[in-house]
Amino acid sequence: MRRIYLFFTVFLFWTLAGTAGKAAFMLFHSPLFSGTSPSDWLSVVWHGLRLDLAIAGYATLLPAVLLVLSCWTWRRPLLWVWNAYGVVAAVAVSVATVVNIGLYGYWGFPLDATPLLYLRTSPSDALASLTLWQTAGWAAAVVAACVVLSLLYIHATRRVASLSARPHRGIASRLTLSAALILLSAALILPIRGGVSTGTNHTGSVYFSTNIRLNHAAVNPLFCFIESVTHQQDIASRYRFMPDGEASRLFTPLTFTQLRTDSAAVSVPEETNVVMVVLESFSKYIMTEGGHVSGIVPRLDRLAREGVYFTRFYANSFRTDRALVSILSGLPAQPTMSVMDLPKKSNALPSVARTLARHGYDTSFYYGGDADYSNMRSYLMATGYRRIVSETDFRPSERTGKWGVADGPLLQRALADIRRLPSPFFVTVMTGSSHEPFDVPYKSHISSPELNAFHYADACLGSFIDSLRRTPQWEKTLVVILPDHLGCYPQHIDNYALWRYELPLLLTGGAAGNPRRIDTICSQTDLPATLLALLGYDHSDFLFSKDIFDTRAPHFAFFTLDDGMGMVTETTRIIHDNHSSRLVVSEGAEPDSTLRQAKAYLQKLYDYIANRVGGKH
Repeated sequence: MRRIYLFFTVFLFWTLAGTAGKAAFMLFHSPLFSGTSPSDWLSVVWHGLRLDLAIAGYATLLPAVLLVLSCWTWRRPLLWVWNAYGVVAAVAVSVATVVNIGLYGYWGFPLDATPLLYLRTSPSDALASLTLWQTAGWAAAVVAACVVLSLLYIHATRRVASLSARPHRGIASRLTLSAALILLSAALILPIRGGVSTGTNHTGSVYFSTNIRLNHAAVNPLFCFIESVTHQQDIASRYRFMPDGEASRLFTPLTFTQLRTDSAAVSVPEETNVVMVVLESFSKYIMTEGGHVSGIVPRLDRLAREGVYFTRFYANSFRTDRALVSILSGLPAQPTMSVMDLPKKSNALPSVARTLARHGYDTSFYYGGDADYSNMRSYLMATGYRRIVSETDFRPSERTGKWGVADGPLLQRALADIRRLPSPFFVTVMTGSSHEPFDVPYKSHISSPELNAFHYADACLGSFIDSLRRTPQWEKTLVVILPDHLGCYPQHIDNYALWRYELPLLLTGGAAGNPRRIDTICSQTDLPATLLALLGYDHSDFLFSKDIFDTRAPHFAFFTLDDGMGMVTETTRIIHDNHSSRLVVSEGAEPDSTLRQAKAYLQKLYDYIANRVGGKH
């Protein structure tokens, strides 16, 4: 009976480990759960138990096999395997739990395969959001959790050591006990699968509340990570909401790729130079525009008043790699993957740089960090950028931050090169100083390190524009300024809030014309078609991009979050969680029909990636 007892001990141990992880998660992030009750916390444990049992089932399989073997022969090596396996499992559970707790404050969704995208390409940048002390603290927490959980496992199953002396006595007794253990092992399919119903376990199966953070707390992070890694292989099979014919019928009216022939609100001279500045993590909520915080970004505030300002502009995602593909290739971001990390797909995308290069533009990209981060260099080079300037092109003394070169020297380098460039040129600068951990070489009157970093980045942007204004190229230059995504402000970012995706977009420069405000709903994917149309170039390759100034085009914003999506139209605003198949945000007159459009849009996006760009990744 000791073997039966050990079987249930192992299963219960890993179940309780998952439950303890939920408690640690909610205690660490207690400010996010300030409005919840004790019954909510119990509901998190109860509903999350489904995935905890699944992980416990997986973790019990090998010990069950060892227990069956122990009925017939037991030697010290089997004991070593038992303990070693327990330590490995403890490490996996501990790392997933601690990393999930650490990343949730930055990303707002449970641990999935996203960290692997960054660790594969640039491990240093994957940790660059953390200070040295934060990195050391989280590393110590991981080690401590691994040690404690390993010791607890060995202690909880210490009775297994007594089985090493000799196998179970009697052939009949061995057969009976072996059969019982085999049946128990086979029964593990029930918690692993999630019962006997047609539906199987998945991350969304534990969602139970209208409070999305309670749902996230209920998720077992190790299960979520494994599911994310193992369920992204066949792009063509993802997000099949409806028959293809119906999806095409709903999708077609959402596209418009014809070149505009009438005059727009903005007209530019021939062979206009283009300078695009992508501001790390900026948002409308650090601007005075709209009645938000004042005095943080005075230069951006002034540029918005002096230029062409878009009041209803939306991000397409929550990560830089996905945002860049939206901005430069007009491809909507995907909920659970990043095309930039798939070179055989990203390299075949249309891009503004490639189109302009065909028309004689000199193309260059400036970034103060690691250009190999998330396969960025591969994407940029393959899609038309002839020159990439990154942190390795600066002196070591200029690499003062965790993300490399600060915005000041980065923009100065870009400006110095612009002065020497032949016209026409397309220069893209991606800033980084307003990214965590906000270690900028600048201290203002603002006490908040986040807002101080935004203030510094804004000062660098203003100085860059002022200096560019004094160059002879200014009169024939269009400057596009926009963020990659909303970052750390407002604090406690909610991925299921519409303000999470509201961004500023403005055009300035001598070629931008008179100041004005544009109230058309638009998003980052609309930049390629709009920019190319302004320059008079064909943009029919950009299926998902729409000319903002073309009155014939459908104007809406589509964006994605971690396994979710949103759509904003003139009449309706929605956010849909794909895990739970539920509308988290529903505002306006037509939420159901808008959701059908959003589903068709996402389905056709995955068709486009799978069929036109490539196959499996």
